[in-house]
Amino acid sequence: MHPSVDHIHSLDRRITNQGDALGSIDVLNASPMQLWVPTERIGFHQVDVPTAPERKWSQLIPWLLEDRILQPVEEMHFIITGRSPDNQLQVLAVSREDMRHWCRVAENSAVAASSMVPDYLALPWEAGRINVGWREGTILVRSGTDQGFAASPDMAWAMIDRLIQGADIEPRLSISIPDQSLVPEHLVQMADINDSIIDWEFADIPAAPNLLQGEFRPRSRHSSQTSWLPIAGLAVLALVLLFAYLQIANSQLSKQVQQLEQQLVSGSSKLFGTGNIKAAGARDLAEQRLSYLFAQQQSLSTGALAGLTALDGLMTDCGCNLVSMTADADKLSLVIDNGGKLKAKALNIPGYQTSITLQPNRGAESIVLTLISSAGGGR
Repeated sequence: MHPSVDHIHSLDRRITNQGDALGSIDVLNASPMQLWVPTERIGFHQVDVPTAPERKWSQLIPWLLEDRILQPVEEMHFIITGRSPDNQLQVLAVSREDMRHWCRVAENSAVAASSMVPDYLALPWEAGRINVGWREGTILVRSGTDQGFAASPDMAWAMIDRLIQGADIEPRLSISIPDQSLVPEHLVQMADINDSIIDWEFADIPAAPNLLQGEFRPRSRHSSQTSWLPIAGLAVLALVLLFAYLQIANSQLSKQVQQLEQQLVSGSSKLFGTGNIKAAGARDLAEQRLSYLFAQQQSLSTGALAGLTALDGLMTDCGCNLVSMTADADKLSLVIDNGGKLKAKALNIPGYQTSITLQPNRGAESIVLTLISSAGGGR
């Protein structure tokens, strides 16, 4: 399916009639269209073929035309359309601002412009004939395969006279104009005149010259999708790498947890002598064993057991023998043979009241050592 054709002014008028620029337009989903653009906004130049390599011509053309262009060359858009019969380069020059304006008009009309061609080329071409057309107060003239211009009526008639006078063989003249009175009398006598108008939508638009080149090259859906493919690929690759990293990190954390559990089980087994246990039960077991040890320590530091522990140092090397022992919560009684040395010692045990009595019927060296807890004895 070939793209449709219309004049840029038709799109501009459509936008003006509708008011706003249709809001946000998705250019990639817009209808493709070939557009005629006003010839009078385009400069036509010929320059000698540069001696530099052809790949550098596009860079040299602006400076070769610098003296012919009224605007700074940096503000102009140049395209090379071909060579003339006398072997000169044919160049079109148009303001970048005009190009941007036409592109905005197309975008705001939901149109994807595939080409922009000077509108004088909509006129038919026949060797030996000058064709003249009318576009809303502007005269369009086509005088050759690629030659033509657009101008106001007064200037256009003067330029047509010059073309006729400069031709070796007087060309025929065809004029399509809505009002014959606009044509000078001397041209009326030699011209074929009719009132037909140019149908922009059905005029054959050539493939060249196309102003949409270089920085104004149209973006196609395919090229746009293609430009996104590397980005999408990188995004997918990033996700894959992130997933792989998380998997590796998770595996490393799992190994660390297993090592910590093994260390916990091994330490618990060595500390409490529990053998193989599960890591989940190590905490409960440790709490139980610690509670037991705290209770044991507390029992050893109170009551009769604490007093017995205190006697250990006093009875060292005393040469005595323990015969019997009776104990309750606050009192400890020991029957000791050969306790003479103990009688001679000062039995000062902090927290206890001590007393020594003789054990009847067991001789003079048999004694009864009694320890009463000061805390308990006061109750």
